[in-house]
Amino acid sequence: SFMLEAYGVISSWCVQGLATGAVGCYEQQPSGEIASSSEEGESEDQNCEMTWKKRQRLADGLMRFSIDLLREVQLESNRTNVILSPLSIALALSQLALGAANQTEKHLLEVMHLESVPCVHHMLGTLRRRLMESTLSLASRLYLVTPLAEPLVKEKFLEDSEKFYGAKPMTLSGINEDDLTAINKWVKEATHGQIPTFLQQLPENIVMLLLNAIHFHGFWRNKFDPSFTGPDVFHLDNEFVVPVEMMKAQKYPLSWFTLESQDIQVAKFPFKSNMSFVVIVPNQYTWNTSHVLEKFPYGQLCRLFPTEVPTAVKIPKIKLDHHLELNRVLSQMGLQELFTSPNLQKITEEPLFVSSIQHESTLELKEDGVEASAATSVAVSRSVSAFSLDRPFVFIIFDNETGIPLFIGSVQNPNPNAAPQLKEPRDSYEAKDRSRALSVLGLLPDPLDQLREASCPWRPPSEAIGGYPSLFSFTDP
Repeated sequence: SFMLEAYGVISSWCVQGLATGAVGCYEQQPSGEIASSSEEGESEDQNCEMTWKKRQRLADGLMRFSIDLLREVQLESNRTNVILSPLSIALALSQLALGAANQTEKHLLEVMHLESVPCVHHMLGTLRRRLMESTLSLASRLYLVTPLAEPLVKEKFLEDSEKFYGAKPMTLSGINEDDLTAINKWVKEATHGQIPTFLQQLPENIVMLLLNAIHFHGFWRNKFDPSFTGPDVFHLDNEFVVPVEMMKAQKYPLSWFTLESQDIQVAKFPFKSNMSFVVIVPNQYTWNTSHVLEKFPYGQLCRLFPTEVPTAVKIPKIKLDHHLELNRVLSQMGLQELFTSPNLQKITEEPLFVSSIQHESTLELKEDGVEASAATSVAVSRSVSAFSLDRPFVFIIFDNETGIPLFIGSVQNPNPNAAPQLKEPRDSYEAKDRSRALSVLGLLPDPLDQLREASCPWRPPSEAIGGYPSLFSFTDP
């Protein structure tokens, strides 16, 4: 069957000393879920259960953060494809917020849109533990440089980091080569070998390094037959295409809809686990991703997705790998102070600043030798609908239960190493199919007629074969 694998890792906070140089179906409260009362002034220790209302706030905030993040990364990056793990980045920023005070803490929570989430660290800690029970692997680690760091860092920050984010403090030797090897080894293990060399070098004068890694391995709930995978084209825009290997199915049970107001199509491909791959694809070849995402009705997705219907589906085989430094992106989002003079007094009384924030995510849609899914009973409609990812699109991997976005990204070109090709006129990929059919029926014109026609600049539509322009006809634009 076909499998999707996604991995993200964020190297947060090479913190240096200044002195020393929503597709979750959470619209309605589930039965048995704790009802949320008035939360203003709640005692953090007494009322920090993960209620339905708090979970919805958390999901809404992280979805808004994901959209902001993708928009800024697309503006900052010259890459054609983007893959990010907003959850991984949010967990690392929240862990830093544990040690932040006053305006720095306030700005961190505001940028993540989590300022209205009560007991935010308890909520994120609960979320992290729940997700780790699924096919998602989350791993955090806090590194300290000895002997400099140990007396500086406050015990409560270390305790809370481990309590909420599972970041057990580890010691760095101060020997760059050894420390780099140890860090990269941990990231490689945490991502199951998908990110073997995360850091090329360590910044100088490190006091603390926080790492957060996320690994997701999902199997499609409904099987794709590898024998149907074959060459096809992906439309870059109105003029150019690139060749791709396209995974195909004729009657794939798919829930999808068209949002007329934004001229887009939205589909949900479920995994065997409680997660989904949601794609947003425009009806046109060119579109404003940011504009669409900002107006997209995430909170209504459960209501908008209809019952699955047999659908002719095409999805390109993709492998995305995106490594970037987030300093400028987060500065544009309002966190400039992290890199100049943040208030991190809950970590240490010494003045600190963040020197580098790096993030890497990979995603792969691929074939794998996995057992076929059990047969799914689907009522076959008279006409099979069609959904094709053959043009630029946005994708989000959601946790179904919480509505939390685990990964978000955009694909502009699934085969960037291939030379773009001009589209053949009049969508001749379909015309070729028609020509083959007409040839079999003996309805194509004599080749001499075609040559004569090629020298003629225009031919009346009435002379077109079968109502279509013949093979060598030209029309006046």
